[in-house]
Amino acid sequence: MTKEQIQEFTRRTTQENHSGLILVLCDIVRTYTNDALTAYAAGDSDGYMTNVEAARRAHNELMDCFDAANYHGRKVLSVLRYIYGQYVISVIKREPIDLDRCMEMLDSLRVSFEHLHSIDPEGPVMKNTHQVYAGLTYGKGMLNESTLCSDYSNRGYQI
Repeated sequence: MTKEQIQEFTRRTTQENHSGLILVLCDIVRTYTNDALTAYAAGDSDGYMTNVEAARRAHNELMDCFDAANYHGRKVLSVLRYIYGQYVISVIKREPIDLDRCMEMLDSLRVSFEHLHSIDPEGPVMKNTHQVYAGLTYGKGMLNESTLCSDYSNRGYQI
């Protein structure tokens, strides 16, 4: 994962609500899995193992977002547990076992998560974060992002 992608995921995390965080986790899993498949195709076994482990950890975080007591949560968890098992097998065998198909399954779930996110009225999970404004300014064809905050007294821990 590149530094730009890490910054983008960090920015998205600070601005999203609970359903948006699920989308961010899906994107992180997809990015690490794509990086693992690219490393495997290039013959980089260390890079492959590192990225598969990172994808597995992110996928574990994604599974923690769902409640097994809920009927629909159990159905989603059953699919996510299957995908998690494929990550474990891929680590053990040191080769991608059905990871392409697993990403297709995750993409199908992501479409449902996007719909739920579009109807979720909840505000951002993180409070006291900078609001990020993005737009085309004087950066030669580049998207420039800036944060505007004049009151830093409400940030951080207070005793």
